[in-house]
Formats: sequence, structure tokens, C-alpha cells
Amino acid sequence: MRKILELILMGLLLWIYDLFLEIVEYIANSLLDVFSMDLAYFEASLPMANDIMSIIIGIGWALLLGNLVFQASKSMMSGLGFEGEDPKTLFARTFVFAFFLLASRQICNIGLGISSTAITLLQVPDSVTVNVPLEAFFTLSASWLLMIITGFVMMWQMIKLFFAVGERFFLVGLLTLLAPWAFAMGGSRNTSDIFKGWVRMYASMCLMMVLNVIFLKMLLATMGNMPGGL
Repeated sequence: MRKILELILMGLLLWIYDLFLEIVEYIANSLLDVFSMDLAYFEASLPMANDIMSIIIGIGWALLLGNLVFQASKSMMSGLGFEGEDPKTLFARTFVFAFFLLASRQICNIGLGISSTAITLLQVPDSVTVNVPLEAFFTLSASWLLMIITGFVMMWQMIKLFFAVGERFFLVGLLTLLAPWAFAMGGSRNTSDIFKGWVRMYASMCLMMVLNVIFLKMLLATMGNMPGGL
């Protein structure tokens, strides 16, 4: 009776193990599109993004001009103790960043294009095949149980990697969508730190998307060349 229960338990765990393996491969293959870095996947998943783009640009103009009026007012009241900017520099910066605001999507596409080129050179795999440890790799009496535990740990790490990739891709899309607001904050020296923070975050997210391809290829290569006798 005990032997039968052990066989039933082993069969149930192996069935769950195979099912989880198929789920991991499905998730991995579904999220391969996010490595393209052209935001087509983002816009298809969030169609409202294109509809609200004009609203975001309008708010960006309001922020840019409102900041110009506010900073110019401070400059006019500098004799009362307020710290103002040089009006000529303020108007020049506002003019330059007004152009950047209008061309914000094109500027972001340049950064996305550089990342996409790097990802293309790294050659993203067309599909993901999860190679998990086999029972023959272990020399213990309960090697099947150790195989399942090790396989679950490895698959869980892969799921975490792909969901982290998806999160970063969403952040890149969101930062691109809100780029007009960032450029609007560059119109004055007092608010330029907001713009600089956006630039640092955008560049770091694009770099991380490239590094994610390297991490994925290293992980798949390691899982495909596991030695026996672990």
C-alpha cells in the first residue's frame, strides 16, 4: 500500500512538474516580443496610449509655458529677495525645449533604435526551450524528488527574469509616453533636475533591456549544458 501511495505521489508531482514546465515555456515565448524595443507590443497591449498622446503634449505645453511665466515672475521680483534666472537664458532654454517637446517621440525613437540595434546584434532567440535537470544527473535514492525541486527553482528564476523584462519594457513605454512632460521641465535651470532624472532613468531602462538579452542567452546556454553527476 505504501509503495502504491509513493508511486501515485511521484506521478502527481511529475505531472505538475511537466505542466509547470509548459507554462514557463509559454510565458517565455509570449514575452519574446518585448525585446524588439519598437513599442509596437506596448501600443498593441495598451491602445489608449495613442489616444491620450495629444492630451499629454497639451499638458506638456502648459507645464513649459507655466514654468516660463513663474520663473520670469521670480526674476522680476529678484529685488525682493527671490532667486531668479537670467531672462535671456530662461527664454532661450524655453525655446530650445519647446522644440524638444514637439520632437519628443522622435528623440525617444533614436534611443530605442540604438537599443534595438544592439539587441538585434545580440540575436534574440526565436523561441525558448527550457532544459531542466534530468533524474540521471543525480546519484541519490530519491533523485526524482531532487530533480523536481531543482527544476522548480530554475523555472521560478526564469519566470522572475521574464516578468522583470516585461516590467522594464512597460516602464520604457511609459517613459516614452510621458516624455513631453520631462522635456517641459527642462525649460528652466531650477526644474532641469527633473529632466535630467528622466534622462538617466530612460537611458538606464534601455541599457537594462540590452543586458536582459545577455542574461537570457547566458541562462539558456547554462541550462542547455548542465553536467551530470551534480
